[in-house]
Amino acid sequence: MHRIRTATVSITALLGDIISQVVAEYAPIDIVARLDRSEELAVRLQSLAPDLILIGLCQGEADEIALFLCDALPLVNVIALSHDARHAYLPVPNHHRSALIDLSPNALIEAIRGF
Repeated sequence: MHRIRTATVSITALLGDIISQVVAEYAPIDIVARLDRSEELAVRLQSLAPDLILIGLCQGEADEIALFLCDALPLVNVIALSHDARHAYLPVPNHHRSALIDLSPNALIEAIRGF
């Protein structure tokens, strides 16, 4: 089975542990990097060549950073997680997006498997 090379960005340590231990048990992901935001984020991610980026949003932040990454890295799937991980946003190029409201681990697993 193809493993999904995954980079996390601005994901809390607790949520990162949940993703790498629980979600990874049911979805074929390999965490290849855990990054914080920086001015060179798109360049750093491009050099890592992930298949998927999971990015944590700050409280009150919309998903513009996820849309930017989606446009900058059009072959990479992006999932933005709200600050409390209750919602997820799945942007695609050209500024379209879908939302997963009341996110559950199963919904996140299904979203990842859908890539």
